[in-house]
Amino acid sequence: MNNQKLIPDNETGRLKALQRYEILDTRPEGTFDRVTAIVARLLQVPIAVVSLVDKNRIWFKSRHGLDVQQIDRSPGLCASAILSPDIYVITDASKDERSAANSLVTSDFGLRFYVGAPLQTHDGYSLGTLCAISKQPRAISPQEMEILNDLAGIVMDEMELRIAARKVDGLNTELAEAKEKAEVANEAKSIFLANMSHELRSPLNAILGFSQVMTRSKSLPSEHIENVGIISRSGEHLLSLINNVLDLSKIEAGHTTLNEKNFDLYRLLDDLEDMFHLKADDRRLQLLFERSPDVPRYVRTDEVKLRQILINLLNNALKFTQEGGVSVRVVTDSVSLVTGKASKQITNDAEKITLRFEVEDSGPGIASEELDTLFEAFVQTQIGKESQEGTGLGLPISRKFVQLMGGDITVSSELGSGSNFKFNIQVSIVDAKEIESKQLARRAIALEPNQPQYRILIVDDKPLNRQLLIQLLNPFGFVLKEAINGKEALEIADSWEPHLIWMDMRMPVMDGYEATKQIKGSTKGQAIAIIALTASVLEEERAVILSAGCDDFMRKPFREADIFAAIEKHIGVHFIYEESSAKSSENQSKSNSQDALNSSILALPSELLANLLEAVKFSDMMKVDSYIEEIGAHNHGLAEVLGSLAHNFEYDKIALLIEQVKK
Repeated sequence: MNNQKLIPDNETGRLKALQRYEILDTRPEGTFDRVTAIVARLLQVPIAVVSLVDKNRIWFKSRHGLDVQQIDRSPGLCASAILSPDIYVITDASKDERSAANSLVTSDFGLRFYVGAPLQTHDGYSLGTLCAISKQPRAISPQEMEILNDLAGIVMDEMELRIAARKVDGLNTELAEAKEKAEVANEAKSIFLANMSHELRSPLNAILGFSQVMTRSKSLPSEHIENVGIISRSGEHLLSLINNVLDLSKIEAGHTTLNEKNFDLYRLLDDLEDMFHLKADDRRLQLLFERSPDVPRYVRTDEVKLRQILINLLNNALKFTQEGGVSVRVVTDSVSLVTGKASKQITNDAEKITLRFEVEDSGPGIASEELDTLFEAFVQTQIGKESQEGTGLGLPISRKFVQLMGGDITVSSELGSGSNFKFNIQVSIVDAKEIESKQLARRAIALEPNQPQYRILIVDDKPLNRQLLIQLLNPFGFVLKEAINGKEALEIADSWEPHLIWMDMRMPVMDGYEATKQIKGSTKGQAIAIIALTASVLEEERAVILSAGCDDFMRKPFREADIFAAIEKHIGVHFIYEESSAKSSENQSKSNSQDALNSSILALPSELLANLLEAVKFSDMMKVDSYIEEIGAHNHGLAEVLGSLAHNFEYDKIALLIEQVKK
């Protein structure tokens, strides 16, 4: 075999891959030497080497029983061995046509037995071999070859660790510099962020206010109305993000406030159960939600903070639990966790009680010496550090929120016996009529009549995930089919031509990315809506998925309402919603309330109404607040209604109320 035939097709890339390990001409290292010694003992041969095939030479990183450091690449058995991903075996070199002319065979060296396992990188390049050599012919068993292959993998792992170590050294230097800068910057961070509320919300006020005013315009083209809707929704999202950042800064600055509202506690718990049950199923864990019969359904407290506390505790519980499950229990507590006194009281005509929440898991537990520091910021348990996830902020933030809501949080745990987090909060019991209507989610109950029979394909390698969508969609009369991987999805899409595909992105055989590219690459596939389903939490994953050709992106676990909204959006299905049937009975009471509101507005001075109308049309936040305060002197109840609308930037509704009474 001539030298030309010993050059792999990917030689240029292979040499670049070899260079990135920066291992050529380095000093001997114990790990590699131990591996070659093991190979020599295993196969009972005098020579074992870790060889790396460079451009013109074969260099030995480790050499057991061999004096030379390198040899010419050609002719060389290691150069032949890297041409295939399989182990290269010559049992008697003097009788094997591949090696009969090799100088190591024909010379006094007298090589007869050679076996070499390729050293392959994760991206498929063979850098060299872990090989064994003897001057005596011998056979090699399948078990010996398997062990040799495993040892070659260990050699590659060690080479990868060298790269990682270099990166860590560089990162440590950068982190030391960054830490010094961060300590200087952190001193001013809390004060700066706490004072940014007005500066951040003011431009958003203009964005949201003007977009709402433009939405009411009768002269705006329909395509522009859709664009305004996008602006409005994006602004609302940005406002939510900013509020979250400000909440964290307020905790650090000691200015966190309680934002109480009336809400449906049962629905909050149901939402959390829906949110986490898929995660629990994926980890084969039980997830149980229990509430005692005397827990009130409609309560008043800070819903956002309560939701965040439970999310933090559930995330931790599911993350660290390997067997068993997680239980969430809610009961009314007759004794306050903080004061030790009876918890029920009457305050401002509202009955106030203490609720106790428990999140118990069957995880590894927490060592007693770590319990004292569990709620300190940036401190993690040993198990938390080993998981290499999280920041150590979830529990400290949760405790601050619980304390703000009139309670405290405690934990009981033992290593190997799981953990139980308990917290009490004070809530007021409210009537169902006091719950804002927007809290009651619309639920699709049927399809509107006279629609086509829509075909939907569900692609997921996990049966439970497919079954969930089937149970959700089947009652509506959709024609459904399943596929367990991208290859099956391609075949079904080509013959069946579904209107919509729910595509999981991580699957064996063929993943969702490749399947989507191939489907969208055909003329028929262009007409099929493909919505990605992914468990990834990385925001950058969205761009990758959409670039593959997906029409939309949805994270697991998803909500029922999101599924129906996506179907409606992408293939034009029209649903009948549960709330629609109740509208007729509500119209009369709404009409009476509207008449009373109109009368209150009409009673205000006309100049004051005109000034307020102009202020909301120009989204002048300062003037709007000023005029509403002035209205309070005439009608306190009306001022509260208008103030609530202004606080939520619903300037379009204020303008509509004024314009209706002026007609």
